[in-house]
Amino acid sequence: MTDLSSIKDQVGVVCGGAAGIGLACAERFAAEGAKIAIIDRDRDAAEAVVKDIATNGGEAMCTAAECTSEADMDAAVAAIVERWGRLDILTNCAGGFHSVPSIEELDAETWRAGIDWNLSGIYIPMRAVVPAMKANSYGRIVNIGSSAGRTGLTVAAIDYSAAKAGVTGLSRRVAVELAPFGITVNTVMPGPVLTPRFAALGRERSERLVSVTPVGRLGTPEELAHAVWWLSTPGAAFTTGATLDVNGGIWTG
Repeated sequence: MTDLSSIKDQVGVVCGGAAGIGLACAERFAAEGAKIAIIDRDRDAAEAVVKDIATNGGEAMCTAAECTSEADMDAAVAAIVERWGRLDILTNCAGGFHSVPSIEELDAETWRAGIDWNLSGIYIPMRAVVPAMKANSYGRIVNIGSSAGRTGLTVAAIDYSAAKAGVTGLSRRVAVELAPFGITVNTVMPGPVLTPRFAALGRERSERLVSVTPVGRLGTPEELAHAVWWLSTPGAAFTTGATLDVNGGIWTG
């Protein structure tokens, strides 16, 4: 391992790190020797991840928090910096949707909740970590978008698709602002990935997505974590404001 690819002893924060892609990212970072802070609303699941990382010789902590809450995120970041003295990597994996109503069925309250969860829930953690990263003149922020933000596939909720499209613009705008401080901001755009939440959508939707994926299968959380890891390394210093599609070749909906 070279210095360009090593994140050993760095401090990584994973929002939504108790399951799915976030869990895979936390495990990958820990395997690479990073110290991991998991922020998730599910305290029990987050604590189980911390225990597993410790069992495998890693160092981790967790905080039960809402990524849409400024107070929660500010408190979580303060606790992380107090423990380890720095914060190097932020991976934003929190978000999702529970149902897929039509435009006529989607009421304004549900719309706002979806935008809050999937877009504000990325903006607020980014805002919280920036002072700590600036203090160190270094940082890697990787936001998880979705191919739903550009394909128009109707298997995803309208609010979710809109928010994930917004993640790209948010990341690019903040990337430009933070570039002079040694902080990169990039987006990973997954296609259909076999996570527990995805599996809960049902077999019919899963088969439909496989049918339009050129590689002919669903992705794995570990494949997404590998992409996130690369964007989180020192060697990715000249890559910022980028969107990395990890989608099995899906380009249209």
